[in-house]
Amino acid sequence: MIITRTSSIQHAERPDAGVNQLMSFDDRPSDASRRADNPTTRLAAICLTLVILIGFPAAVTAQQLLPKQQHRTSDAPFLKPDEAVKRMSIPKGFEVSIYAAEPDLAEPIAFCFDDRGRMWVVENLNYRTRREHTDDKVSRIQILEDTDSDGVFDNKKTFADDLTFTSGIAVGFGGVYVGSPPNFSFIPDADGDDRPDGPPQVLLDGWGINDRHETLNSFIWGPDGWLYGCHGVFTQSRVGQPGESDSRRQFIDGGIWRFHPVTKKYEVFARGLSNPWGFDFDKHGQGFATCCVIPHLFHVVQGGVYTKQSRPHINPHIYDDIKTIRDHTHLSAHGGARFYLADAFPEEYHDRLFMCNIHEHCVLTDVMVPNGSSFIGKHGDDFLPTNDLAWVGFSVEIGPEGGVYILDWHDTDICGNAINFPQSGRVYRIMPEGAAPIARPNLRSLSNSDLIAMQWHANDWYVRQARVLLHSRAAAGTLDRSTAKTQLVEMFHQADTSPKRLRALWAAHVTGSVAPAELTMLLDHDDPYVRAWTIQLLSEQTTVDAFFLADVESSQAELDTKLLNKFASMAEQDESPVVRLYLASAVQRLPYADRWPILQALAMHAEDATDNNLARMYWFALEPMVPEFPEQALALAVNGKLSSLQEFVARRLATGDVAEGSDPDWQRVVAKVAPGFDVRNVGEGGIVHHQVFRNRSAMQTHPKDRNQPCRMIRDVKVPEGKTTSLQLRVSHHPHGDWQLRVLVGKDVLADQTISSSTVSKDEWLDVHVDLSKYAGRQIRLTLENRANDWHNEWAYWNEVKLVSR
Repeated sequence: MIITRTSSIQHAERPDAGVNQLMSFDDRPSDASRRADNPTTRLAAICLTLVILIGFPAAVTAQQLLPKQQHRTSDAPFLKPDEAVKRMSIPKGFEVSIYAAEPDLAEPIAFCFDDRGRMWVVENLNYRTRREHTDDKVSRIQILEDTDSDGVFDNKKTFADDLTFTSGIAVGFGGVYVGSPPNFSFIPDADGDDRPDGPPQVLLDGWGINDRHETLNSFIWGPDGWLYGCHGVFTQSRVGQPGESDSRRQFIDGGIWRFHPVTKKYEVFARGLSNPWGFDFDKHGQGFATCCVIPHLFHVVQGGVYTKQSRPHINPHIYDDIKTIRDHTHLSAHGGARFYLADAFPEEYHDRLFMCNIHEHCVLTDVMVPNGSSFIGKHGDDFLPTNDLAWVGFSVEIGPEGGVYILDWHDTDICGNAINFPQSGRVYRIMPEGAAPIARPNLRSLSNSDLIAMQWHANDWYVRQARVLLHSRAAAGTLDRSTAKTQLVEMFHQADTSPKRLRALWAAHVTGSVAPAELTMLLDHDDPYVRAWTIQLLSEQTTVDAFFLADVESSQAELDTKLLNKFASMAEQDESPVVRLYLASAVQRLPYADRWPILQALAMHAEDATDNNLARMYWFALEPMVPEFPEQALALAVNGKLSSLQEFVARRLATGDVAEGSDPDWQRVVAKVAPGFDVRNVGEGGIVHHQVFRNRSAMQTHPKDRNQPCRMIRDVKVPEGKTTSLQLRVSHHPHGDWQLRVLVGKDVLADQTISSSTVSKDEWLDVHVDLSKYAGRQIRLTLENRANDWHNEWAYWNEVKLVSR
């Protein structure tokens, strides 16, 4: 066993919060609670709290020895696992163990835990580059077990070794869910003997693999019983059940999707983002995604459309997508997302979001601060710099003992354009020093009553695993719902915190222990999160999807008039922006006729104009109705108090229906970035405006094809007697480059590649072209975005201007 207990890097001292022991199931007091009875401990805790409140950092930032500079690859040496741990700047009071590494692990791409605390790891041995993979049946699922809880696996089993290119995994319902494009499948193992009961059962197909980095990934069980996953922007999928017609399939490029294990229903949950490879829910069931290239952090809600990398929105009438919640910047490329909802770490880390930053080679944390219906994501700390250019962490899990587990793909080509360290890969565990090992869990052996009681466990790992087991038992008919209901109702009413109430509510929902009529009574509960989640759970009855409206007018909401009237009343009167956010999600799942009263009430909240979500979400619900009901939509906007709705309705009526992927306002974008220029021959979705790309605003273009560059043209008279120059600030796609040419007539004044090797440390390149020799002449100035190898040749323009002095 290899454990680094102290780092070679010196760190500032911080108060030692001790090591919390996990609450046992029989509710014996933990060491943490016994310490709390000590007067000295209580005084120390009070002093620590005062330090936090007056603004000193609660967590020490470890020392980052690598330069924070964007890069694709390096010539870093191959460090053996123990050498890699020695390089890490481990925060004082923590230790890192090597849970698994080569030769026991090769090319790990996804992992999760089962209800016995065993780790299931996908080894993707088909991967070659972002554009290539093999079709051989060689990818594997390994089961790793740490029998003595020391942070290093002891037993290894191969569950499957005949898969092709698998990128996602989740365990539950008597088997394993895997994503292997073009299929999303279930491998049954009903008897739990760790051997498949048969071949994979294809549940959904049509998943694309245009970019091997951006396929379906990051599977996670949601609190509502759905299995959620991420999908990248440069892969296009048309998903449906096997044999389903094209008209019934749902398209997704960038976004979050979900699948229900009982009803087998699939739907797109949210659209946009870039290549999210991390998604998790906080203690109130709020979803958060980590991303690459675009700002790294988003609060994700059902029906939301978010800032999207490079490609235009599927719906050209979005107009104003939902923005990042972060108030700080990191280098591009984040992977993994898990809230720390356990109690082994010191308290200052509780509720923080742990994530990996691939280009900084570091484990980071962010802190969520409530802000209206959403949050502000503030930087917690650079928790664990690895100081290894070959460390490629992109998945995070919290274990049954409260440890933070990090999956490291491990390669010097961190953007995946080559495999320089084949057959390598690691999983590390981070724990407080000296933490006592736990007894290994075996939740499947517990009674239904025990699993229900576990909904209040101090470590959310137990809560989530127990909820999946309860859901599967209810679906199999082995759960006494009446007894479960009695226990859950009692827990709900005894709960003294919002998260505890929600855990009881979620468990009651997945087990079918509460009827819709009983749920309706919770719409008047004092807890806004209970009211909000009750809205979402009641809305599960509808057959309308927010992003699939083919049947919207022929569908039945399955919500009775009394409930719809209650929603409208809440839209008018509820003071909580969180509740209004959930109403905005719910209204997108209703037939058009049922939307109007709720939207009319929501539009009267002038205070929602500056909220990060609300006015935008109201528009997403209203937009598809505008062409069919123009007078009613205009009246709603004019009589409401949100100027954005008034602007967007008028704009939607003026533009009518345009082709998917086009933008009627390209010239408006050009005028902001390159005033006076006319843009021609734009390919790949046309011109896209990014409010934030690499920490600046940008206009995106792309060549029409391999031989036709995108051209920006301006006829201008160069002033006499002055020095005139063309000034450009340009950047490139993270996984591609492009050729910039500047011409006056046939004269080529500039010709250079815009790539990671030519831009500055801030990932932008300033280009100055002297035009003084044309003083007094009328010239045609042409800027070209030309193709190189026809791969990701998007150009990003922050500034295009003529300066005369």
